Amino acid sequence: MDSNSPEVVQVNSGSQMDVDSQEQEEDMQVDSDEAVQQANSESQEAKTDIALIMPTLTAYMNVIRTNNSTVIDAIHNYLGQYLQSEEIDDLDFMEHISIDASNLVINAIHPDMIDNLHKEVKMMLEAGFDRECCNEYSKFRTKCLGSYLSYMKTLQPQLEFEENAKKGTKFFNHEIREWTKVSNVIVRVLLPSERTLCQRAFLRYTEAKNLALMEVCRPLLIRILDSAVKHAVELARSNKIEYFSRISRVFKAFHDLIPEIESLFPSPEPLGDSIRNEVINTRKRLGKATMDILERLEDWIYKENEMASFYGGLYPIISWDVMNCLGEICEAWTVIGLEKVLEEIPMVSDGEGTASCSSFSVQFDRIIEMLNSHVEIESKKYTDPAEGYIFMMNSQRYIQQKIIECQSKMSTILLMMNGAIDENNAKARQNLEDYRGSSWDEVIGLLKQGDGDEPNEVESMKENLKLFNVQFKEICRVQSTWFVLDDELRKEIRETIEEILLPSYGTFIGKFQKVLGSDADRYIEYSMYDIDALLNDLFRGGS
Repeated sequence: MDSNSPEVVQVNSGSQMDVDSQEQEEDMQVDSDEAVQQANSESQEAKTDIALIMPTLTAYMNVIRTNNSTVIDAIHNYLGQYLQSEEIDDLDFMEHISIDASNLVINAIHPDMIDNLHKEVKMMLEAGFDRECCNEYSKFRTKCLGSYLSYMKTLQPQLEFEENAKKGTKFFNHEIREWTKVSNVIVRVLLPSERTLCQRAFLRYTEAKNLALMEVCRPLLIRILDSAVKHAVELARSNKIEYFSRISRVFKAFHDLIPEIESLFPSPEPLGDSIRNEVINTRKRLGKATMDILERLEDWIYKENEMASFYGGLYPIISWDVMNCLGEICEAWTVIGLEKVLEEIPMVSDGEGTASCSSFSVQFDRIIEMLNSHVEIESKKYTDPAEGYIFMMNSQRYIQQKIIECQSKMSTILLMMNGAIDENNAKARQNLEDYRGSSWDEVIGLLKQGDGDEPNEVESMKENLKLFNVQFKEICRVQSTWFVLDDELRKEIRETIEEILLPSYGTFIGKFQKVLGSDADRYIEYSMYDIDALLNDLFRGGS
């Protein structure tokens, strides 16, 4: 029996352990079940709370939304004239109405309704439903903004279907004008008004207010900024050079909006930081579009086979268009701080292994060089070489004027500009000398003579004077139909002729009269006054 005692004890001990373990498991299961029940109870209670609060908040938001017609009436009264105007830069009117812009929506809602809205917002926030509250608020306000924008679109002039389809000058002008006006209204009127309403609805709940405001405003601002880039890219990719210069209108409108955006959403706020980053990114993308335009300009000059011209065929349109486009880009350089944007673009080699200037400077210089080369090639097509030189001088003068204009706006590439101006001036002087040689050297050569003592020399002087009269008359007849647009250039060309022709002719006529006496008058067709008057009529396009 004793020998069996340990075995009995062992069996009893093992049974006791199994019982204890089973009881612990049962206790844990009870605790787990109670935790699940409590969680389900709390979740159900939360669902019950939000189910009770949300319909009331939604009802108030819906009531406020019913005031959209009042807001739209206000938009019509305040902004109708601006939106319907064909003008773009009507910011004086915008500044006038922006005084009351931040209260546009608030003024359309009864104060009691705003107080009730705040009470429901407060109730949801204090119950811990921040995200749900902000989502519901932003959902309704976004719909309201959409209805305002839809109404504004009906106020703006609409293009005919054909104009929309072919995407011509009217299309681009319309698109830029529409974007500019709508962007102004959104940033200067609607968003300040939304900010005021959001502040009244959330009051001291700053974090939730910022979240709700971000959800309402950020998508609309991103849409504005993306549209600016879209228009710039479309213009940069267009196949007509006259569209390139319109990109500066987008730059200018975008630049005018930046201070308004920054004051509306200050940088220390989370939304302000986010928007500021978007603005910086947009500026960079516009800068990239500018570089694309410069590349397109190079391609356009290279591929332009036919040189269109105006003013009697002596003024190359390509010089006018290219330099006007560069002038617009240089305007953007100053206006929107394009210089700072392009500073981030990697430096490029100057041909000697060093990076001495930005890629913008190099491209600008290369475009001028390509343009001059292209104009020079076209000038060779004129049958009269003198006409080709006038063609080139017209182009060079306009290029020089535009370079100087750009130079005044772009101090960082001052040295590059000085080099371009010096080179352009040297080419212009050479063309002027070549023109004088091709047009007047032969005529002036007829006025060279000896002392007039020999009989055959007298006859030679008579013959030379007759030839001079014929050739001078023909040159003046032809070249008075040519056109030099710049008054100063026209004066320079005329003075270059006068400084050689008038002394030579005066000396010749003096000796001629000395030799022939009163008989000289039979051969003299032009007095010094006549010569000067006819030279003064040159290059006026036959006016």
